[in-house]
Amino acid sequence: MGSQLSLRPVVAGDQAFLRELVASTRPDLSILDRAIGEMLVRMQYDAQVSDYRRRFPGMEESIVLVDGVTAGRLYVARSRAEIRLVDISLLPAYRGCSIGGQLLARLQDESAGAGLPLRLHVLQGNPAEELYRRLGFRPGEEEGMYLAMEWHPTLPKE
Repeated sequence: MGSQLSLRPVVAGDQAFLRELVASTRPDLSILDRAIGEMLVRMQYDAQVSDYRRRFPGMEESIVLVDGVTAGRLYVARSRAEIRLVDISLLPAYRGCSIGGQLLARLQDESAGAGLPLRLHVLQGNPAEELYRRLGFRPGEEEGMYLAMEWHPTLPKE
């Protein structure tokens, strides 16, 4: 895809878009009454962001732009020990277009430059797990419904 990919910080005016993004990852809510579905999406979004901010203080919250159009979000936490991909989500129209791979490649370059591991958790069964494996992430421990994965610049690809 020859699109221009960029990031910008999340601002207060992004909340409606971010809730829409969460809703796009929850097609099961479409069977509910619209008002109830919107309430559940708002609750899920608020709880998710609150949890991320509690667990990863100072997390960088970015909006993914494709040719200037809001396409997703990228949340990254950095410490002296690691770079942590907290969340990457794209609207359905932008999934499967190599955007996620490009964002991950940027993080891998940063990881290599810093000499730090790049870590993430993925919901087991999520199609993104295959992308992570193709990019050289190695599976770690299963943590409930999630699988820990890590990429390190010193590890050869399998």
